[in-house]
Amino acid sequence: MEISEHTLADYLLQRTTLFDQTRPLFVTVLSNEKDKYVDGYLNYLYILKQGHKKYIAKHSKKTISSGISLAPIDPKRNYLEYMTYQLRAGLAPQMVPETYFADSSAHLFIMEDLSYLTVLRFALCRGDQFPRLGKQVGEYLARTHVATSKMKLSDNDWQVLSNYFKNTDMRMIITDFILKPPLRSHPTMTIYQEALLAILEIILQDVAVKDDWQNLIEDISNKDDCLIHGDFHSSNVFVSQTSFKVIDMEYTMTGPFSYDIGYFLANILSQYAAFTIRGDISMCAYLLQVIKDTYKTYFTYFSDHLPGNQQKQFTEILQDSLGYLAMANINRIANLGEFPDFDNFSSEQESFLAKGLSMMLAQKLLKNRRQLDTPEAVCELLRATRNDFLTNLFINENALILT
Repeated sequence: MEISEHTLADYLLQRTTLFDQTRPLFVTVLSNEKDKYVDGYLNYLYILKQGHKKYIAKHSKKTISSGISLAPIDPKRNYLEYMTYQLRAGLAPQMVPETYFADSSAHLFIMEDLSYLTVLRFALCRGDQFPRLGKQVGEYLARTHVATSKMKLSDNDWQVLSNYFKNTDMRMIITDFILKPPLRSHPTMTIYQEALLAILEIILQDVAVKDDWQNLIEDISNKDDCLIHGDFHSSNVFVSQTSFKVIDMEYTMTGPFSYDIGYFLANILSQYAAFTIRGDISMCAYLLQVIKDTYKTYFTYFSDHLPGNQQKQFTEILQDSLGYLAMANINRIANLGEFPDFDNFSSEQESFLAKGLSMMLAQKLLKNRRQLDTPEAVCELLRATRNDFLTNLFINENALILT
């Protein structure tokens, strides 16, 4: 049976025990084409509802649900993701949604509906603060990284794990699409978009930065420390003041400890730049605290669960994560696509200023990451760069008024 919104209800009523076969099962499509903030870019997502029961179904095909130009992707990634949920549910209880059913041949699984929580990205855009967020992020990543690390597992167990989670197609998306700097392929652009791409060109004119960028991309394929999430950003985290749950694990693969941390904190940096332009001092201070709490919690758990003095490794993880943070942040902006972190400004000029500051902060981290050895030093560099930006902006604005 070909799975679609029209056939899914009959398929599930016949094959699962989740639903009452005598009552209708209602299926609703979730699509980023209908709602730009739904993260269904690669897969087909459905809401399943029968009475008070409500679930989410995730279905994979070779073709993707959005219009992004990608080569066909192996739909077997769906069952791999289901198995990842099973694994991480045991490593970080209460931090991942429950899963209820999977059909590996149909490339479909059913998971908990999280609509009782809020997507972290949009909560942050509203200025909501979650005091435990950095600690929850650090704990989730540390629990899942340490337990699946080459340092923790026997050679045989590590070999089995790394072979099972090769995830070649998704790894290529990270190296060739997510982290690779975009080309100037847009035929018509506003002056602000032209300026953002010009900033990218200036950043990459630094040969040392360009080489460092390429080396970090290569590490995704060559540096296999642990099992990483691979797509750990603020749209894939659901929160409340008491709950924290992580979704979208289809990019799971072996990789460096540093990648997930940096990729997540790229969103925090974007928010920091946006709230700087909005003049929200409280939110800026909160976001810096999230950065510090994430690193400190991660490294504390790491120390408590692995033998020996890990300080040298912590420094390497910190510095490499700053590289991934910067690369992800710069690329998201330079791709010129929709970017919710900057969507709430009243003018394109304000949005450009926030994006420009975000790229400047990322550039500073990328150039100086080898000199940063504590979370406090990272936050101090961000504060100083932000203050210099605001000072220069004030001077330039006054100069324009005087002339």
